[in-house]
Amino acid sequence: MSSVALASLPLACSYRSGSSNLLSAFYEPCLCRTSFYRRAVGYFTSSGLALAARGVASLVERGGKMRLVASPALEEGDLEALERAANQPDEVLREVALRGMGQMADYFAAERLNSLAWLAASGALEVKLALRLTPNGRYARGIYHEKIGIFSDQEGNHVAFTGSSNETSGGLVDNFESIEVFWSWDDPHGRVQDKIDHFESLWANAVSGLQILDFTEVSAEILRKYKLPTPPHLGEETPEYNVCARPQGGFSLPEKFEPREYQKEAIRAWVANHGRGIFAMATGTGKTLTALTLAHLVYQNNKPLVVVIICPFLNLCQQWMREVERFGVRALGCFGNSTSWTGRLQDAYQRLRSGGSDLQILVTTNTTFVGSVFQQRLQVEVCQHLLIADEMHNLGSGQAREALPEGIRMRLGLSATPERHHDFEGSKALFDYFGGDPVYSFPLKRAIEEKFLVPYYYHPVLVQFTDEESDRYLQLTRQISRAMQGSDDGSPPSRELMALLIRRSRLIGAAANKLPALVEILNGLDTPARQAIFYCGDGRMEDEMSGELVRQIHAVTNALHSQANLRTRRFTYEESPEEREEILRRLKTGDLHGIVAIRCLDEGIDLPDVRMGFLLASTTNLRQFVQRRGRLLRRAEGKPHATIYDFIVEPSGLDSEYEADVFNVERRLFKRELERIVEFCENALNGPSALGVLRDLRIRFNLIGGVSK
Repeated sequence: MSSVALASLPLACSYRSGSSNLLSAFYEPCLCRTSFYRRAVGYFTSSGLALAARGVASLVERGGKMRLVASPALEEGDLEALERAANQPDEVLREVALRGMGQMADYFAAERLNSLAWLAASGALEVKLALRLTPNGRYARGIYHEKIGIFSDQEGNHVAFTGSSNETSGGLVDNFESIEVFWSWDDPHGRVQDKIDHFESLWANAVSGLQILDFTEVSAEILRKYKLPTPPHLGEETPEYNVCARPQGGFSLPEKFEPREYQKEAIRAWVANHGRGIFAMATGTGKTLTALTLAHLVYQNNKPLVVVIICPFLNLCQQWMREVERFGVRALGCFGNSTSWTGRLQDAYQRLRSGGSDLQILVTTNTTFVGSVFQQRLQVEVCQHLLIADEMHNLGSGQAREALPEGIRMRLGLSATPERHHDFEGSKALFDYFGGDPVYSFPLKRAIEEKFLVPYYYHPVLVQFTDEESDRYLQLTRQISRAMQGSDDGSPPSRELMALLIRRSRLIGAAANKLPALVEILNGLDTPARQAIFYCGDGRMEDEMSGELVRQIHAVTNALHSQANLRTRRFTYEESPEEREEILRRLKTGDLHGIVAIRCLDEGIDLPDVRMGFLLASTTNLRQFVQRRGRLLRRAEGKPHATIYDFIVEPSGLDSEYEADVFNVERRLFKRELERIVEFCENALNGPSALGVLRDLRIRFNLIGGVSK
């Protein structure tokens, strides 16, 4: 029996999470021996198809074929549209399918869609849709949800499986699954043939209660946007099973990519600083490509080389891995369950030691990087290392600083705002580690002038406290004044003072009058708000409809719907990754007018189509509002500019006639707020008039002469 036939595999009757790795132990070994793969899955959505495409990279490389049956996610209106277009349902089904095909936030799921896209482009993927029918032959809203898979090799062997009905795109790692497996060379009960017959009757549209429609051409068109320049790679999710592995390609600049002159300037500055430095580059100016171009240059002169890329969040890791792939190599993702990468990291160092490899790129999260598992497996003595820290300001805490390896000589920090907010010690430690002050800066003003970012209008909106809020605010300010006595601007705040400042910030952020001011602005716009972000605080306010005290984000979402007639969704940690993906997709297509967030959109998520921002709550943290502004200024087709509304509470009842210490505290706190406002105004298209809105307040606090920054 051939070693590449299915019958050579030591298959188990079932596979179950916790006792085996389904992908490495079953899917990949079977697909590496398969010439024809038949699969029936649930929804025709990005996550559903990503699930169906597990391990399909093997088929792409070896020229195999696949038949796929899926079910569209129909809504009530879709049923009516299908009835009207019964003779030509393709356009309706195309729209239904597009609705479920958003961008994949999950790196591995996106890679699986790339596999399907390459199969479709080669003509090796056939797709049909299964629609449920009522007894009288009308379209039904229920879905075809059967789970069948059949692997077939060139010698006529078959392996069939069923199960795992509750999977998601990330199910291989996060969910608990099980499947039942049958094979044709030892099948006395004929179960394999039974599964084949089920699939073939489905494919032939011969199943009662279902209508099967050919969707091959339309699906190929839809999948085209998921097709990356390079074909899918093997073995990314299967460290234990290497039968299909292929060597890593050469590290080279992407085709047709030529670094811009400013990127070359940044790299030259880093080299001149003896291989250390910080790039303080505005959001949207290509920090990632600049860093990888630098890494490519380092690799040319330092072999073997390990590049360690550290990111604060998982989604940023996934973006980096995608960008690394454009340079012709596959990074090793060191995040998530450590069992999925520790063995591979050890193997990578062994190859470097033996000369079997001269490059390894590691991408890890801050959390994993500072942990003992990663630290103990980082072997800086084996060869040269280059450390790249994205959003490097996040590494300034005590534990993270201690984890930064002194043994890595070459270091690059990336951040639009390298300094840590009110943390001189942490900022100094980071600057010392990465080689001093930034060796290259690309400020926002230049990024706008050179059209890397769109220009923007900035509108400060002054609102006042209610009488009750004003009394609470004055009381808090007096308490803050007493807590500040004896401290100076350079000393860290006490725990008591921090608690009071947080309470003050929440009171300002959730000021009740912000909501009617927001609704008034929205209803007064010449063009209705579209593709907007509404940033809220984490405080509570009274909901105008129910009168109950609710979180501001809930009150704002309700008001946007009931009083401004806008379709919006909350975007917080409470939504699942799949829900977030769907929310962002609906925002991009215009199905949603906006999203309401607290902090989840501050760093890492690229939203180039967003055009309007409403800042209902902000801090004096420079980094936060720089990141938020950066989200809004990304360039997109048909986007001439962005518009930002900043809701600022005017502290009524506090004036020079009140206690001097209270007034001085309020002046000191408002000065920090004014620094943020001035920063926004300086680069806005309407900067002078925007700053003029604050003239009376600046006079009142004796800040008309300017604000030191």
